[in-house]
Amino acid sequence: MMRCLASAKFSMLVDIIKPTAAPTTEGGVWQWVQNPTSGAFVEEWVMNSGDSGSNIITSKCLAKASLSGSLHAAEQFGAEYLNDEWIKLSLPSNTNVTLRDKVTNIRTLSGRVLWTEEESDGNPPTTFDVFRVSPVIDAFGLVVEKVALVKRAQVQ
Repeated sequence: MMRCLASAKFSMLVDIIKPTAAPTTEGGVWQWVQNPTSGAFVEEWVMNSGDSGSNIITSKCLAKASLSGSLHAAEQFGAEYLNDEWIKLSLPSNTNVTLRDKVTNIRTLSGRVLWTEEESDGNPPTTFDVFRVSPVIDAFGLVVEKVALVKRAQVQ
């Protein structure tokens, strides 16, 4: 009975992009991207739009926009315009998600995409960088789910 209640909690789907499984010539490209905070350049895998290669894992989830006052404002105007969007993802405990992954295509079980890029042609799903992954432990010391905090990626 406990499993039925736990599985009912995850009423959405998300695609997790695994860079370690990314092919070198198909499905996307490696790009050098500068970290805006540290200035360091890192190589990131960027998927070609519409690709459905084997490096994408679909998982059930529950996504909530993070509206906490402890996070930066969603929009910041200054020398550089910033549009930070944070989402808290609750995932089943067996979901393989790491800080190197990206998540995209957060949608309802019926397939309606919930976060899209409205200013891009065709409104593609928004891509998010994974910033934190933490297990949720019950009173008996068992991992019952994982929580991932994700931020809208600058490169869409």
